[in-house]
Amino acid sequence: MLFSEYYKINCIGDEEWFDPILHQDTRLFIDPFAVFKSNDDLFKDSYSEMMYFFQQAFELIANSGGMKNHLSYKKAESMLMFPEVNAICLGYSKQRQGAGTGPEWAKTLTANISAIISKGITHISHFEELGIFCEGIGPDRLSDMTANLLKQRLVTYTQRICNLHGIPMKKKRLQNATFDYEYKRWCSAECLLPTNPYKNDSPVLLVPKSFLNVLPEINTDDFADTIDLAERLRNDLNYEVDKNLDKEKIAQIAIENYDLVKEYIDIVEKRNPNSFGELMKTTLRYVWYELSKDIATNNRFSFGEVTNDDSFFQKIKEFVGYFKDFVELRSGYKLLWNDTRTTPRSEEDVQLLFKGILDEHCRANNIDFTREVNQGMGPVDFRFSCGYSNRVLLEAKLAKNTRFWNGLKKQLPQYMKIDSCRKGIFLVIVYSDKDLKRINEIQTIKNETALFHKVDLEVVIVDARVEDKESASKS
Repeated sequence: MLFSEYYKINCIGDEEWFDPILHQDTRLFIDPFAVFKSNDDLFKDSYSEMMYFFQQAFELIANSGGMKNHLSYKKAESMLMFPEVNAICLGYSKQRQGAGTGPEWAKTLTANISAIISKGITHISHFEELGIFCEGIGPDRLSDMTANLLKQRLVTYTQRICNLHGIPMKKKRLQNATFDYEYKRWCSAECLLPTNPYKNDSPVLLVPKSFLNVLPEINTDDFADTIDLAERLRNDLNYEVDKNLDKEKIAQIAIENYDLVKEYIDIVEKRNPNSFGELMKTTLRYVWYELSKDIATNNRFSFGEVTNDDSFFQKIKEFVGYFKDFVELRSGYKLLWNDTRTTPRSEEDVQLLFKGILDEHCRANNIDFTREVNQGMGPVDFRFSCGYSNRVLLEAKLAKNTRFWNGLKKQLPQYMKIDSCRKGIFLVIVYSDKDLKRINEIQTIKNETALFHKVDLEVVIVDARVEDKESASKS
């Protein structure tokens, strides 16, 4: 359910604000660099305020001399706790543990900043540089940091939109609503905001579309590629550097050669950012909702009666067959490629579309259909259940995935064992003739795996090849 649907707003698509999906977080993130580029009167000076916050933290850590028991060091640790901002409906799904920086992670971040300072770096121009210097600062954590630091402005932004459209608001308590610079502490506050019925009437914060990205503009991989670290260091600095640098090595190089980071930042600042519309052409992370809603509405599926776990398994196989037929026979393969049919969609995009298409049918038949259920050794892709005994686990993999066979031979059987589930489906997406050739022996391997683990396994192969479909339509 979109925010606009729930509150009955007639959106035409060109709104400047992001219309969040309320029942499932969208895996997009607030990019601090997009805030830096913003010309909106409400946000145009907010980036300098965020940098002031981090400079204060740097100064506290520097004053402590890196001593963890020092009062200034502990004060910095408390500053650098950024809870996950569920109100923006962004980031990893609720099945994953919150990515916000809690006490332990705040200690790690403070220690990393202390290490940077000890190398002589006492000031950074963009706090996303921390993602280059420190491992574990990905788009989710940068987004949470930014959302916390922007929270008061996001409240004002949300209220502005709600007042414009006559959306009712309630007083809700917000954690980390403001930061008190005198006492160096976060403060909560009561704020008038719209609510999310799918999250126990918790508050909703709306965000400008222009702030969103799949990855932060400033990131480790882009730094390495833009500066071409390995080649640059071998030629200019006589480093013996492997071509495939890991993040730890890149962080070390960045700290020891900060001039390279400054050069990289200068390059990034001169780039023209992609629009939200251009971003949405590269991923189904958000548009899956509208696409799958239309597909499910126009292609109804009759589930029928379930009497035991065998009949439930059969019905779930028919469900998966419904998705296979949509892709292979009803031009659904087009959604699994970019607009020019030159680049196949990612595994995550396939999984989002798969869940979106089946979601409504599952709800109509009282089936719990959950994505990324954590089984203790990582999340299984999907879990279907109806009562306790009727359960099916499903892994969805691209045939080209380098860990493809591990998914069938080890991951799915292990998830099934942990879940005490005896029935599983391995969904395979084929994008090329090479993919098809790679899985030539899959039925034999599936049978051997099922026999060894004493479980029922089904393999469903979905042919999403472009050449195959488009040549057939011309014949």
